[in-house]
Amino acid sequence: MEDRKFSKLINEKRLIDTFFELLRIKSPSRKEEEISAYLQKELKKIGVRVKNDNCGEKFGSNAGNILAENSDSKNGTKEPIFLAAHMDTVKLNGEVIPKISDGKIVNENKDCILGGDDKVALAAILEALKALKENGIEIGKVYIIITVSEEIGILGAKEFDIDSVDAKYGLVFDAEGDIGVINNRAPYHNYLKFEVTGRSAHAGIEPEKGINAILVASEAISGLNTGRIDEDTTANIGLISGGTATNIIPERAVVECEARSLVEKKLEKTSDHMIKRFKETAKKYKAIVNEEKIREYDGFDIKDDDYSIKLAKKAIKKLGLEPRTVSTGGGSDINIFNARGKSSVNLSSGMERVHSNEEYVKTEQLVLLTELIMNICTLKV
Repeated sequence: MEDRKFSKLINEKRLIDTFFELLRIKSPSRKEEEISAYLQKELKKIGVRVKNDNCGEKFGSNAGNILAENSDSKNGTKEPIFLAAHMDTVKLNGEVIPKISDGKIVNENKDCILGGDDKVALAAILEALKALKENGIEIGKVYIIITVSEEIGILGAKEFDIDSVDAKYGLVFDAEGDIGVINNRAPYHNYLKFEVTGRSAHAGIEPEKGINAILVASEAISGLNTGRIDEDTTANIGLISGGTATNIIPERAVVECEARSLVEKKLEKTSDHMIKRFKETAKKYKAIVNEEKIREYDGFDIKDDDYSIKLAKKAIKKLGLEPRTVSTGGGSDINIFNARGKSSVNLSSGMERVHSNEEYVKTEQLVLLTELIMNICTLKV
């Protein structure tokens, strides 16, 4: 029989009230100032040291990352760890009016997301710290990292000084699904941009003198491998723009793409294929193509004997659940943390259908997440 003593210490009403309050605060990427102020105030009330790095000034956000550290670190035998989440959401289309319906927290406004990604983790972290402190439970050295502008390219994590955190291992709470899943693998990700330059001409009077950049781009795209290429690799054409009017042969077209793979060599093979295809098509039509390739983030593969996975598994089992390690095709803050030497994994947090107007969080999963965090803060492995 698992010891579920922490479940009795959670103030469920306060937890849900906190979650609702966070949901009502609009915090789309680059506009996190209000929620940042709220989080810093609540963390200081709990008694942790709080810092703000103001990194948003570098990429147009009105807030920075938050780093909090518990000031009472009596449990010196426990390995220092960090917990992480992000405070921004994708763009909102209206007001968030949270309510509980059939055991699910939803937005009464059906035209707008709920914003549970990643506020479910923020609410659970705050309640876990409050409950632990109120009951005098020692937790050792635990850092809390809350980033900005995660949803638009992991911008906050890229600017965060992870070396200032005296912990080798971390757990991030930013994955969909019921509690119990551990994302131990995530992909490498390249951004690719192609600018095709042709020659403009009047479409009705002398079209033969033009080189249609949109046509060149279209033919290049038609020969690409996209979607799921294999079990490790995906590619996508995301944005296309070009042309000025229907009676002008378009001189310029821009195509923005991405490629992802759990295997770096496969990522580069896919990226090289895309570049080669655009160059060959441009040459065929005597157009010019300029390509840009940017590594958005590196992938990672955390082994089962790593401390972060052992801790996560033990904490999940203490809930009476069977942990599962799975790979993911998405990127998150831990891609950056792992690339900079901090071994960390991403845990499912009870979010469902995120980034859509059908988004919801089960109340029971919110409570379980809080208990999971309490386990993580107190267990030794």
